[in-house]
Amino acid sequence: MTPKAREIYDCFESLIANCGEYHVSPAKTRIAFMGRIRFAGISKMTDDGVMCNFALGAPLSSKRFHKIHEVVPGWFAHYMWITDPKQLDTQVQRWLKRAYDTTGTHGLRKETR
Repeated sequence: MTPKAREIYDCFESLIANCGEYHVSPAKTRIAFMGRIRFAGISKMTDDGVMCNFALGAPLSSKRFHKIHEVVPGWFAHYMWITDPKQLDTQVQRWLKRAYDTTGTHGLRKETR
């Protein structure tokens, strides 16, 4: 992991930590962040940036997303290509909190907006 990728990773994980109790589940091709179930992750790291993602029950509309993919019905993965830690701002924090409160807790918590 390059210093730039590490800085982005650390910033993303700090946003995850602000959401609540979680654990990191690394695999060969990705890093998943888990509440009761996976709600966010990192799917690619290069010298140029990091592909961060999170899941929600419906797609969001923003030019910040590299892509949105419906993994299974009602489970939309939102991918963001992050090239600077400053891109991980309060808007991303709100999205991650929403993903944690709904998808990450398997719907046991009320959705926050």
